[in-house]
Amino acid sequence: MWIKNLIVFVGDKDLALSPSSIYAISASSLDEVLAENQCQPCGSQTMRTEGFVPPVKGRDEMVYQVNGFIFFTHQETARLLPSPVIKEMLDEKVEQIQQEEGRKVGRKEKADLKEQIIFELMPRAFTRSRRTSVLIDTEKGRVMVDSASANRAEEVVACLRKAIGSLPVAYPAPDAAPYTSFSNWLRDTKLLPEGFTLGDRCELKGTKDEGASLKCISVDLGQEEYLAHLDTGMVATRVNLAFHDHLELDVNDKLEIKRIKALDLLQENIDAMDADDEVEELQAQIALQGSVLRDAINVLFTHFGVNQ
Repeated sequence: MWIKNLIVFVGDKDLALSPSSIYAISASSLDEVLAENQCQPCGSQTMRTEGFVPPVKGRDEMVYQVNGFIFFTHQETARLLPSPVIKEMLDEKVEQIQQEEGRKVGRKEKADLKEQIIFELMPRAFTRSRRTSVLIDTEKGRVMVDSASANRAEEVVACLRKAIGSLPVAYPAPDAAPYTSFSNWLRDTKLLPEGFTLGDRCELKGTKDEGASLKCISVDLGQEEYLAHLDTGMVATRVNLAFHDHLELDVNDKLEIKRIKALDLLQENIDAMDADDEVEELQAQIALQGSVLRDAINVLFTHFGVNQ
């Protein structure tokens, strides 16, 4: 287990005493709920299913709890029915009708033919499963989804909310636009939050209608040629950071965390792991990465005034 991206949802502290609050969720009750909402195979005429699966194959446990973290896995199973294949078959069917019956095929008839083709192809279509890790920090009331896509993360949280019955979480709401701080960090690294250092990647975007953008990769971001863009009205919307010698990550102006990578100190601890089985190794990784992520997010959220 290694979390590569994070979309973070924050729990509402005003609802902390509610049984549905993320602060009140227990691992044992969540295990039961997720077991009742497992991802089922796609039926012959089912395009997509979703639910939850045991994180460790061959085991029954749906969740693992370590040091205030609850870890579990969401799965989506979908049938692969490429639209070009459907279009090709539809075009052939339409052409056949036009040739044999000498008439034009109307829009409604085309739609009916398309539905018929999909119905016939569905049982023969391959299925593909996509797993997404979820880490709940019960101490801070955060639901953290390992996804680079906000839409995907919302789907996972919606599935969890449906399973639980209620889940009062939302995106973090900073006091001010993060791109202001990002741009200031490029100009003066002393303004970075404690424990963070500036990396070698960033993304700049224009604030005017032309929508100019610039991606800087593997460069010294303090060089004048890059800072000069800030003087023309561009702002930094994504920056690469290191947290102590533990993590490297990118954070964007929505406070989404991408491209999480272990640095020397954390990697040494990972390499030193010598667990006897897969479950012990997973629990050790949850504890190790979870604690570092918690510390990094605490500092970032404090800097941006996010309620936590």
